Amino acid sequence: MNPTEKYRILEKIDGAKKRKFAHTFLAENKISGIKAILKTVQKTDANSIIQDRLRKEAQFSFIVDGLPETLDFFESESEIFLFKSFQPGIILSDYIDQFRPKEKAHQLFLVLEQLEPILEYIHQANIYHLDIKPSNIIVDSSKGIRVALIDFGLALNKNEIEIRKTLFPLGFAAPELLLNELDLVDARTDYFSLGVSCWTCLQGRMPLIDKNPSITTNLQITYPLPNLDSKFKQISPVIQKLAAKHQFTLPPNKLTSEDRKSALKKGMDKRYASYSEFLSDFEKQLATKKKKWWLF
Repeated sequence: MNPTEKYRILEKIDGAKKRKFAHTFLAENKISGIKAILKTVQKTDANSIIQDRLRKEAQFSFIVDGLPETLDFFESESEIFLFKSFQPGIILSDYIDQFRPKEKAHQLFLVLEQLEPILEYIHQANIYHLDIKPSNIIVDSSKGIRVALIDFGLALNKNEIEIRKTLFPLGFAAPELLLNELDLVDARTDYFSLGVSCWTCLQGRMPLIDKNPSITTNLQITYPLPNLDSKFKQISPVIQKLAAKHQFTLPPNKLTSEDRKSALKKGMDKRYASYSEFLSDFEKQLATKKKKWWLF
């Protein structure tokens, strides 16, 4: 079946950065009028990884509020078309950016609360997103706060055996993901990326980033998440614990596989063991900040 028989394109939504191989559109079912996100790629030898990502993403389909459902998947000899359910709202960084500095941490907490059942659902199913970043968290505030987690192109289902090349979101990935130790991946791997995302949304920029991707990767593996600005100092330790890591004194590639894994595990053990514990500490620190504000 030709997807144009069933869907019409409403607009292109690739974003500011041009995608080299794949394109994203807002589409609409011609019969039901239901909106969908279309991801499409022309099949070439140069973009086989992108093709595999789309095929993989199609397998992650949820009938749960806040998670994407695969509506349709078409593949021909020359193209791939993936239609996912549309999640209304704006990306997390744009949402937090609307507020004054003294309101940002509280508003971020409200979003993180709504994210809890989503993360718990996928993690209980042994699914790990592995691409959590502000642009993949959608916030709709038209009626309260509704949160959605999108783009499962890098997700890992640990119920299935999977061997793949190292794929990670530059600037947000946990060290165990950067070093392709997929057997170590668990909920704390997603917590790490969420911690970096929180830091980014509060500061308005990414931490530990360099123009050279290799340097950025090295910073991500070794250096701790910096302190937040003084206006967020109460919650800085909470965010840093969410994204804790082992500080390597030797390059990881100079270590044996056993020693490297041991070091990575030590870093993971420094993170929150549960999302509820993280939320509890975040809320307590927000309350401390309010008390200090009133005393002042």
